[in-house]
Amino acid sequence: MHLGPGVLLVLVFGVAVIVALKVRSHRKRTATLAAQWQAFQQHRNAGRGDLLQITRVYQRGRRGSKAVVTWCDTGRQQDAWFWNWHVPAGAYLLVNASSGYGPHSHNPNVLYVQPGQVQAWVPAQAARAAQRVG
Repeated sequence: MHLGPGVLLVLVFGVAVIVALKVRSHRKRTATLAAQWQAFQQHRNAGRGDLLQITRVYQRGRRGSKAVVTWCDTGRQQDAWFWNWHVPAGAYLLVNASSGYGPHSHNPNVLYVQPGQVQAWVPAQAARAAQRVG
């Protein structure tokens, strides 16, 4: 089948429009995530909680999530229980929470985080976007 020059031109133009829209959408999302990271850093600089990252989520239950977190200032890892929240892996959080005994794992040092103890959070993609933008 032979396509005429007009049809070929329309196809090329259509593909170009789709690519341009995709690039624009990606740039807009990157800018939005970078702005979220900047706002998050302002909360951190204001002393609103301690910074941690969700290293790995290993259980999602009806009443929350069990995860391994890494404290960003020290690199220390700790088991954590997030009440009533399925935390996303890789997310960064500012928390004011306390540790206690974990009866299910017999771990003497589980971080217990209530929803009101999370001062701010951003997905992992926000930090990567800020690096690309800034």
